[in-house]
Order: sequence, then C-alpha cells, then structure tokens
Amino acid sequence: MAMSVRGPAYAAEVRVDATRQTPLRHIWTYVGYDEPNYTYTPAGRELLAKLGRLGDAPYYIRCHFLLCNGEGAGAPKWGYSNVYTEDAQGRPVYSWDIIDRILDTIVACGCIPFVELGFMPRALTSAPAGTAYEGARAEGWGYPPRDYSRWLDLVRALAAHCVERHGLREVSRWYWELWNEPDIFYWRGTVEEYCRLYDYTVAGLLAAIPQATVGGPGTTSPGRPEAGAFLRTFLEHCTRGVNAVTGARGTRLDYVSFHTKGGGYGTEPCAPKKTPSLHTLTRHVAAGLAIIAEFPELCGHEVVLSECDPDGWAAGTTRDNPNLAYRNSEYYASYVGATACKLIDLADERGPRVDAMLTWAFQFEDREYFEGLRTLSTNGVDKPVLNVLRLLGALRGARVALSSDAARDPLAQEGADTPDVAPDVSGIAALDACGALRVLLVSHHDDWDVNAATAITMTVTGLAPGRRYAVYRLAVDAESANAHTAWQRMGAPAHADADQRTALIDAARLRRTHLFDLSADGSGRVILGAELGSHGAYLFELLPAIAVDAIDPLDAIAMDTIEEM
Repeated sequence: MAMSVRGPAYAAEVRVDATRQTPLRHIWTYVGYDEPNYTYTPAGRELLAKLGRLGDAPYYIRCHFLLCNGEGAGAPKWGYSNVYTEDAQGRPVYSWDIIDRILDTIVACGCIPFVELGFMPRALTSAPAGTAYEGARAEGWGYPPRDYSRWLDLVRALAAHCVERHGLREVSRWYWELWNEPDIFYWRGTVEEYCRLYDYTVAGLLAAIPQATVGGPGTTSPGRPEAGAFLRTFLEHCTRGVNAVTGARGTRLDYVSFHTKGGGYGTEPCAPKKTPSLHTLTRHVAAGLAIIAEFPELCGHEVVLSECDPDGWAAGTTRDNPNLAYRNSEYYASYVGATACKLIDLADERGPRVDAMLTWAFQFEDREYFEGLRTLSTNGVDKPVLNVLRLLGALRGARVALSSDAARDPLAQEGADTPDVAPDVSGIAALDACGALRVLLVSHHDDWDVNAATAITMTVTGLAPGRRYAVYRLAVDAESANAHTAWQRMGAPAHADADQRTALIDAARLRRTHLFDLSADGSGRVILGAELGSHGAYLFELLPAIAVDAIDPLDAIAMDTIEEM
C-alpha cells in the first residue's frame, strides 16, 4: 500500500441513549478457513483457544475439505480426514481418527463446530476415471456421489459418531451445512443434483440427530445473477419442491446461508491499486435477503453469511498481488468492525435479516511474517483484526441506541468511498447489568491511503443522575494494538528473531487507558470528546463504582492480551 498523507480533521456527533434498549445480537462470532488439518497444529490450537476466551465466546468454526481423502500435513486451500474409503469388496469403511482430531480440538478450545459437509470422498465421487483428486485445483472432490444412498449413510454414520463422542446436548448446538459455493467450481454437478444431495444429507443427518440445525446452500455473492438464481432454485426446492428421498413436498431447512465479499483479487504481481468496499459487500447481502423474502415459508428463518469478507482469496499474498497488504494492517480491522456495525441492522423490509457473519481467516503454517495472507495471526502474533473481535466481544448486556451523523448507508452509495469524503463513523453500544456502558466506535474509509482524523463529540443520555463514572478507552488503529506497525518499524523482517517476536507480541496487546472520571448531570447526561483515526476501532467504557467493584471489566476482552495504563 502507498504511504498515506494526513488530511484535514473532520467532526462527528455521536449520541447514545441508554434508555432505548434491545437485545444485543453477537452476529460476528463465526470464523472459518480452508485447511482443516491446521486446526490441531500447535499454532491452530493456540489461535482457537484465543477465540474460545473472547468475551462473547463460543465462536463457531467452519472448515472446508472435511470429508476429502489425502495424506501429509495439509496445505493452503486443501485438507482431508480420510473419513470414508471402501475395502476390496467395495464395502464402506469409516475412519474417525482425523475428523475426531479436528472436531475434538474445536470443542476443547471452547468453540462450536460449524460442520460443512464436503467435499466428496474419493471412493464416492462420480468423477470420470483419471480426474485429479488431491489439491485445491483438482476436480475429483467436486462431483456428485456415484451412490446417493452411500452418501446418506456416511452423513448418518458421522452424525451418530459425533453424538456418541460428544453427547447429544453438545452436538445439538452445532450447525450443519451442505457443501461450499456450489454455484461455482466447488460443485461439478447441476443445481438439481445439489438439491438432490441436500435431500439425502438432511435424511442422513436427522436420522441420527433429529434436532440438528441444518441449512445451505452457501452460494457466492447473490448480487451476481448466476449465484442469485442458484440460491432461488434451492429455496424453491426446499419450500415447494419434491423431496428426492421421501417424495413429499419440501425439505427441512433451518437456516439459509450464502456468502458475500467486498471485492476480488487475482494473481497480478504489479496490480494497480484497488480497494474493497463496504458498498459491494452490503449490496450482495441485500440481494440475498431480497431473494429469501420471496419465500414467505422462510419468514423467521436464520440467515447465515457463512463467509463475509473484504475479498475472496484468503491464501493470496502480497507477492501475488500488492493490494493484499491491507490484511496486515488496521484497515482490515476497521473493515470487519464497520461490517459488523452495518450488518447488525441490515434487513429486508419483508423480514429477513442477518443473523451471522463469518470471517474467513485463521492462520497458515510455516510462513513469513505479515505476507498479506487473510489471517487473524501471523506466526502466533495477533493481527489488528483479531483485536477488533476482542473489542466486539467486550460488548455485553442489552444493546442501547446509538446514532452518528458521520455514519453512511453503503447501499445509498454508487461504489467505494472516494478520497474526498470523510471516514464513516459507526458504532454499537451496550449496557450491562452492573450499569457499565460500553460504546464501540469504528472509523473506516474504503481508501486505505486516506489519513484524516475525526473529532467526535459523544453525548450519552439516560444514565442515573449524578452517578460517577470512570472512563476508559481501548484502541485498535495505526498506533495502538498493532503489531504490523511495529514490524514495519523493525525493517519488516521476514523471520523475526526471539527478541523481535517478543516485541511484536507486546505491540499487539490492547492497552486499556484510564482517560478521566466524570459524573452524569441532573438529567443523566454526560458529554465526552475523542479523536478517531481514519481506520480504527475504539471501545469507550463508562464504569460506575459498582461495576468496578463487582466485576473485572478486563475479562470481557481477554486477560492474556490486555495491559492497563
């Protein structure tokens, strides 16, 4: 990314009304990645444990390639479990060792499996003889089964095994989804064949777990005509079509899933500057909600964005495309934070709303520091984006009303932010049972080279008149909780030595700063000011004495990553 130039300061008014309360929906507690075998490596376990300690845990964890066959340690955009093979007589052989390691690790780290049932085992694929199977670019695992009944039996056996191993109460919390992005190369069959496979999947799953939460289709951005058509056909089948297993009308569908991305990049080592946009991401979400709203039968169904990201290529690096450098910095953090602020209130006027947004980012093994991969950490060093999840996790209790005159509706825009507009300032506020008010403000601009501060004036009403508050701030921006900035100042070493690594881990820590104490006036109002960077997330805590005495406010964020100042 180019060096930014600091621009003029902007001003914004933020208003919080603690009397206007609604349930707080933690829609962002979902993470996924391509490489299931990275789950149980030491680095994978460490990162999952960090997610498991967040204030709004548990997080749901989704992986590709769970049912594939392979060998070795896994690789970028590839993985396997060898769960299904056949003996010399063609009889099914189930092996649970590797998939147990994957699912056991997720559960042991305090997370919940979001089981993506895919892709096709080698012994079941209907791919033509000689079709390559192993690897992300192979096609063999993308075909329909040669025997749908054997697929049903596999799903039933896997689900029954999970119940036996983890117990019905635990497994009933899991989400189950068929396949990934069947409207593109991940699925080599037709939409009709996918619907047939879904029917067989549901039959097998419910035979073992009648109360399972099952859904799909996990298609790509619905604003694309082909993707929207696939989603619509699938929903038509589930609500009004003929079930391929029972012959009855329709098929069980507990939630609808699709994906959304804010941009896209290809291999282009000398690519010109191109940024993601919140407009593109939210436009696809709105298109998906509109399609779901066409089916009154789905009124009240959950809507899960089982991938929701700035772009669609997690395994790309800055050597592939220099634009991917944004993933190392505070830009990625503010993009995710702003996405949460926008999507938590995005709904179709006919009812459907976003219930979950999944960040497709984890960690890669044996890589250089800050390569531009879409990850939450690099060699065990937390990136700014992980700290934004920590700040989101600190919000608890009831959501309270927040408005900002610097917040923009991305759907009202024609495209990405232009450099001459002010950063968007949006937020979410929450009031807990002890009377502690937490206000998360996110400043974001689609252009990563914009560097313009926003001076905010925040007016909070609805507090107890005369109550005294200690005011704290935690920040994630270019200078705060940002190991990438520290790494750049070191000279950007590809491989950090022990002292450098220690310094990077320290630089990644959130610092909780006591700003001042203040009292609500006779009407229950307080006013405070602050300055926000153009790309950053800022948590302001107003803690009354009872909250400080009754709880440790740090445990809502994660004790192992925070330092008081």
